[in-house]
Amino acid sequence: MNTHDSIKQDPNFVHSLAKGLEILSAFSEGEMLGNQQLVSLTGMPKATVSRLTSTLTAMGYLRVDPRTRKLLMGSRLLGMGVSVQRKIGLQRLARPLLERLSADTGLSLTMGTRDRLGLVVLEAIRPPAETRLVTNVDAGTVLPIAETAIGLAYIVAAPLREQTSLLKALSQRFAQDWPLLRERIETAHAEYARYGFITTQRSWNRDVNGVAIPFFSTPRNTLYVFNFAGPATRMPLKRMRRELGPLLLQLEQELREAMKRSPGPRLAPPEIYEP
Repeated sequence: MNTHDSIKQDPNFVHSLAKGLEILSAFSEGEMLGNQQLVSLTGMPKATVSRLTSTLTAMGYLRVDPRTRKLLMGSRLLGMGVSVQRKIGLQRLARPLLERLSADTGLSLTMGTRDRLGLVVLEAIRPPAETRLVTNVDAGTVLPIAETAIGLAYIVAAPLREQTSLLKALSQRFAQDWPLLRERIETAHAEYARYGFITTQRSWNRDVNGVAIPFFSTPRNTLYVFNFAGPATRMPLKRMRRELGPLLLQLEQELREAMKRSPGPRLAPPEIYEP
């Protein structure tokens, strides 16, 4: 009997949890898989795979690509692996660029992606000379998606199916504030169409302004967002429009060039599930 078999016979071994983890381990960052592919990879029955992926999607650990209807890593899974993610994929490439921008501008930068009705922070970079905590945001923090520049940038760039579903959920969850939130989202759409980035002024935190851009890691794949955040006195609208927004657009180009040069390492390949 091998070690794997002996572990599975342990009375403390939770088979349903193990199956869920086998499903998650089948994914690499940005990779899309359908249920039938997961059946082949894990050896589990189709009905079991379907139940597990439905649960993992509802919990935010997986998400459905609106075009192909296949599954990808969800934001909760990405958020759980922040320390690992810093060594792989897009975050590995983005972090030094964000650190350089933060040092050059003296402002904080953030990278994130959607987590249900919020925006989970994957990277939070502060300038070396920052003497006080201005934004109070760290990796793993979940920000309000309709009240921050980084969240609004996600909304305006999200695929239509996801955007429609998200707006419906927001209108139901925040019914009392929905007229204001809807106006803010409409303004963000217009600003993004004109400038290619989103700005907010004292919307979520009265002392903090923000400017953000959306970023698809690959076409029709994971949507990330990047933003500058800092004291309103240091980030007036004029500076955001003339300097900081264009710097984020330049960051986008540099990051795409870096992605072309480096395919990035994959996560460990999945182990085949043995029923």
